[in-house]
Parts: sequence; C-alpha cells; structure tokens
Amino acid sequence: MDIKEKSSETTDIDSPVSRKLILFNSNHLWDDVVNQLMKATGFDILHCEQIAIIAHTKGKAVVKSGDYDELARIDGILKEINLVTKIE
Repeated sequence: MDIKEKSSETTDIDSPVSRKLILFNSNHLWDDVVNQLMKATGFDILHCEQIAIIAHTKGKAVVKSGDYDELARIDGILKEINLVTKIE
C-alpha cells in the first residue's frame, strides 16, 4: 500500500495579502454611485457603470483587489456618501 504525503503550501511572510473591496447594492441614486466610484478609484465611467450594474443585479460586486491600505483609502471615499462596502 502506498503512503501519500500531504504537501503543505508555504507562503512568504513578506508577501502582501491580496484582498477585495466589495460594493453592495443599496438605495442610492445611480449617478451618485458611479460618480463616487470614479472619484474613489480613478476608473473611467464605463468601468464604474459596470461595477454598479453588477452590484445592482447580483447584490454585490468587486470594486478592486489589492493590498489593504489601498482598499481602505478607496473604501473611505465610498463611505463618504454611505455606500455599503466591505474589505475581504
């Protein structure tokens, strides 16, 4: 009988952990959401509209992935108009 060893995956302690900033559907005006996304992310209007459409139809959308500090900055700007967000 063969014995299989389970290999453990190692990660570098110094490597940044990639997180996601999630936008949830809410009762905000469409233009307000799109404009705030543009202000927070620097994305063009088309990209921001796509994020808003996904959040509206599916209930949530990934705004951006990256390191925590960058996402926290974007999150703060989105919360200026009380958008519902979460960093995972």
